Parts: sequence; structure tokens; C-alpha cells
Amino acid sequence: MTRVLVFGAGGRVGNRLALSVPGEIAGKFLTRSECDITSAGAVQDAVEAWRPDVVINAAAYTAVDDAESDPSRAFAVNAEGPRNVAAAAASVKARIIHISTDYVFDGETRLPYTPEDQPNPLNVYGKSKREGEIAVRDSNARSLVIRASWLYDTEGRNFLRAVLERMMKGQPLRVVADQVGSPTSAAGLARIVWVCATHPEIEGIHHWAGLGRASWHEFAVAIQELAISSGLVKSAVMIEPVTSAEYGTPARRPRFSVLDSSALSKALGRSPDPWREALADSLSQVTRA
Repeated sequence: MTRVLVFGAGGRVGNRLALSVPGEIAGKFLTRSECDITSAGAVQDAVEAWRPDVVINAAAYTAVDDAESDPSRAFAVNAEGPRNVAAAAASVKARIIHISTDYVFDGETRLPYTPEDQPNPLNVYGKSKREGEIAVRDSNARSLVIRASWLYDTEGRNFLRAVLERMMKGQPLRVVADQVGSPTSAAGLARIVWVCATHPEIEGIHHWAGLGRASWHEFAVAIQELAISSGLVKSAVMIEPVTSAEYGTPARRPRFSVLDSSALSKALGRSPDPWREALADSLSQVTRA
């Protein structure tokens, strides 16, 4: 059995990890209330108590716009937190798997980003996540950083839930059409993290995101089409495409942040699901629920 300790079990990815533990994994899951990763002492105590083979850091400050007015909190969780987790992992000779984001890139390209491409984050959230990557890389722990893109889930606060709720109420939407990325299921990412947990040879920085690309507007349209066909939504609402400038947010987002997952795909011998297929599968879970 591989002993795994997961920080951030109450979050989008952490929750999915807890719901999909493979048989060969002995997992312990800690929410923020049980262990705040900004406390080096609390993290060290948790790691020493469990003595894991692998530590997964799924804890993160993900409020992109709020980070602009609260950078100290964003950096505490997204930069200092991973540093604490990596140091504790190194102290017991455990490997660390850290979850990062496509927002470490500036979007000034039209080619999918590879792990070798140079980060240049546009906002506080992206800068704090990049600092977290560097902290993990520079630690004494064996490490794997997995960058994901446009994570969504059927639970909690995220784009899929927000769009579905408005559609169910018959409310129209205004959705940005000039930002392009790869919608990625949190459940699908969790599955690949578990695979990586049992492949200690995989280290460094890798990408994993839904196969293909879409704008936020195209993503919303697909949600509506699939939600109507599955009976979740009774009738279509207007989904107005707008520019980033028209929508207006405190934080700048990359215009293009599609991730190239081919290196990790080759290493594991499996490919990400096409994003639309993964979305349909997620919505079918909502239907059954």
C-alpha cells in the first residue's frame, strides 16, 4: 500500500481525490480546518503523524479576482503553503505532488503551452501559484507539479455550477468569448493524480487538461446543450458573447491558456478525455443525483 496524505481535501480537487481512492492507496485527507498549510508547524505535525510515501497538495486560494485586493492571503496559501508542505514532505523523504494552474502563463501565443514554456503570470493569483511551483521545485523533496486548466465540478463554486444555476432559473448570461482554454473535469484530474501517485519516476512539471479547446462562451453553450438533452434544463436561455473588456474583472486573464498534456500522456500511456465528453459525463452524474 502506498501511504498518501492529502492537504486541501475540502476543495474541488481534494474532494474528488477523497471520493476516488484506488485500492492500492491508504489515504488520509485533511481539510483547511483540520490543517492550514500556511502553518509550517501544523503541516509538519500532520506529516510526521501519518509518515506518508506521497504528499498531495490540493490546497489553494482560487478566488482570482479577490486575490487582487488580498495578495497577502493569496501568497500565504499559494506560495508559502506549498513551501511548508514540500519541506515537511522532504523531512520524511516523501514525494510531493502539487496542483498548479494554466494562469501562470500570459496567453500571448496561439500554440498550446508545454511544461517547458516560460511562465509570465498576469494577475496576483497566477503570480502566487508560480511562486508555489518554484518553492516546490527548489525544495529537497522529490516533486511533481501538475498544471491544470479551467477546472470545473458538479459541486461547489465553479463555472459549471454557476452557469447551470442561472439556466435552471431561466436567467440569461453574458459570457466572455475572447478567452480560450481547456475545460477540465476535477474528477478526471483526480484520477490522473492517483495514477501519478503510484509512478514515482514521474517528476518535474507536467500538464493535464481536457483535450481540445473552447472559449468560456463556447463552454457555456455546450453546458446548455448537454443540460437540455439530459433533462437538467427545460429550455434555452440567451448566452450573450462579450469581450473581456466588456465583462470587466479586477484580474486580467490570459487570452489563450490551452495546455499541452502530451508529455504526461506519453509517460502514463493514457490521454485526457475530450473536454466535451468529460462534460457530458459530469452532467450525467448531476442527472443521476
